[in-house]
Amino acid sequence: MIVCILTALFACGGSETVSLPADPPPRPEPEFVGTHEGIQHPPIPADSPAWRHDPGGFVPNVRFYGERSWDDVRMRLAGHIGVIERDRARLAAAAGAFERGAAIYRALAADMDDMAAAATGPATKIPKLIAKAARRDAAVLDKLTVLPKATAHADGSVIDISDFKDFDDRHLLRVALWSAYLESADPVRVDSPWGYFDPQRPKSSPAVFEVEGLGGMPTGDTLIDVAGEPGPRAIGRLAKLGLDDPKHKQWVEDTVYVLNQRLAESPGSIVSLLKSRVDQLNSFAHGSRYYNIKQMRNEGVRVLARGGHFRLARQILAMNFPLHHQDWECPNREGILVAIDARLGMLHGDPKAEARLIEARAITDVFLAKTLK
Repeated sequence: MIVCILTALFACGGSETVSLPADPPPRPEPEFVGTHEGIQHPPIPADSPAWRHDPGGFVPNVRFYGERSWDDVRMRLAGHIGVIERDRARLAAAAGAFERGAAIYRALAADMDDMAAAATGPATKIPKLIAKAARRDAAVLDKLTVLPKATAHADGSVIDISDFKDFDDRHLLRVALWSAYLESADPVRVDSPWGYFDPQRPKSSPAVFEVEGLGGMPTGDTLIDVAGEPGPRAIGRLAKLGLDDPKHKQWVEDTVYVLNQRLAESPGSIVSLLKSRVDQLNSFAHGSRYYNIKQMRNEGVRVLARGGHFRLARQILAMNFPLHHQDWECPNREGILVAIDARLGMLHGDPKAEARLIEARAITDVFLAKTLK
């Protein structure tokens, strides 16, 4: 979420000719970048005093995370847990450990039941959907004795992932997308796309760099726009270095051309090339360059993963560390990145992939506990 707390500091001065004591300085009042009605494209200023401050971790203010209640934040965390534990179950099932995979699904269902019971209103819906699907898939694994053949799932849902006007619409869309995804989710294999889960685009996106992918806006929850967690499209428009800036758009188009050329001829060189482009963006001083850089790295992960270059995709993903500044505005940013790294490890055959998933869940649980205090 493109949300930030701005602190305005006021200085008061006295006069040598005035004997009365000066008034105390006014208390800083929190302000917020953009708008907070969940609209699609709130304006993102080029800079903000708040972006010069790095909180370094959890901030006990729900609006810092772009939500109206902690229940809404926990709804997003339920989605993270659903992705992580579903991957754990599928990793076990793909190795033929059907009983263990079923047990992971059942534990996920129980965790989601607890989260739903503790929430109110629309925030209960996603945990309930995940719990129901987890029990269904546990029952599927209970019946398996051999690994089934992969099956393609065609989703006939008509859902526009950009169709929302405010917070309420955005949350309803999130629920509808989770429902559509879970209806046909594969209990054994990773079937989430690299990029958005978009029911109107059932075919996989091409493994090429695109201008919007490289120069558009990223989401807060990177699991959504990189690793296929069901969720709405990103919000916000950049006042500086947006694709409506002809000079910057030309730079993005040139970068896309070079990256695609390298992808065809020498994929291993993409990591250093993309890093050099990130360094160019980082040479600017304004704070919103963070979103340009984040989107560029996200596109690197998406495209390389679609092309089966999982090891290279992990190298791009690792560029997001250490976390800093606007990273903290996303609930569970660290857990999200570790979960994506684990997914890439699964597909790359990394024997430490399950340990990485367990780490992602532990990080998520720590963040969740802080929202309950």
